[in-house]
Amino acid sequence: MDLAADVPTFFTDFGVDATLDGGSVRGIFDRDYAQAFDGIASTAPVFTLPSASVGAATTASQLVVAGNTYRVRSIQADGTGVTLLLLELQ
Repeated sequence: MDLAADVPTFFTDFGVDATLDGGSVRGIFDRDYAQAFDGIASTAPVFTLPSASVGAATTASQLVVAGNTYRVRSIQADGTGVTLLLLELQ
C-alpha cells in the first residue's frame, strides 16, 4: 500500500473546502474539545491537509473554514505527505 498515493483521494472523499491565504484548499477540519488547568475548557482547532497544499503558509497565515477565520499558529508536517495546521480563532 502506497500511503502517499492515497492521500489526495482521502481528502477528496472526506475533506471540506477552505481558503488558506486566499487560495482554495481541501482538508479535514477538527475543533476538538480540550481541557486544561483543572477544568478550563476550550477547543483546539486543527486543519489537516495534504502537504503539497500548504504552499508558503506561515504562522502568520489565515485559514477560512466553516465560516470562521483562523490564524495558523503552528505547521506540523508528519513526513507522510500530510500536514497539520494548528489554529487560533480570530
